[in-house]
Amino acid sequence: MDDVTRIVGQVRDELSVELRERVRARLHDQPVDWLVEQLLTLVLPEERRAIPTSRWRSSPVRAVEEIGENRAARMARLRELDLDEDSLPCFMERYRCLNRSVLEAGGYLVDPPLNGTGLISAECRSPQGEALLCEVKDVLYGLLFGGEEEGVLLGRVKRELLTLTVPRAKAHTLAFLFRAATEVGAEGTWCDPRPAATDDRAPNTIFQIEYGEVAGELVGGTLSMALKLINDLEINERVLHGRTESIEESTLIDG
Repeated sequence: MDDVTRIVGQVRDELSVELRERVRARLHDQPVDWLVEQLLTLVLPEERRAIPTSRWRSSPVRAVEEIGENRAARMARLRELDLDEDSLPCFMERYRCLNRSVLEAGGYLVDPPLNGTGLISAECRSPQGEALLCEVKDVLYGLLFGGEEEGVLLGRVKRELLTLTVPRAKAHTLAFLFRAATEVGAEGTWCDPRPAATDDRAPNTIFQIEYGEVAGELVGGTLSMALKLINDLEINERVLHGRTESIEESTLIDG
């Protein structure tokens, strides 16, 4: 029995070394921003808290401040976008028309991976596509967190909640939003039921972000179109599973 126990112990030690090296290799291939977010989640779990619902803020909670030139550049770009209740319908309709087929035919995407597989890297986006992705992320940021300082002039009259499910391996693409989000289901798994899906039940991360809505649901509608476009330009899921909710109704966001 001692010999069997010793053999089992040796095999366990050997596998432990192999596991460590394989994990190290996988981590080495991940983006730095994603690794930082994972470490913060492990060491500062108390930072991810639900947004209180007992009081209303005149403007939504803003994301953790970006550092230096990145934040200054985003703020400058947001001011140029002139996000208000007159411009939102224009953004909504423009983004609605830019589906995956249009993006490929128009040269925004160049030989992207199959829909539902890996991320669409910068190498698969033309300069035009890269500029569009930057714009739509700025619009998304402005819709969720923007106020007068950023040139976002929206008469927000009620509270809404965006719930978004993103594969954990792709969550870093929206990291500039998640630091102000509530993580509600880090261990969740969702699988596209269609036979061609390739996610293999990869773990997902579910986030909730509170924002202010205007009359006519213009913010929620533009949010839906912006997220669909980000999915088509970068995240590359068959379905980017999201939902905007108010007290009375909810709206699904398909990929």
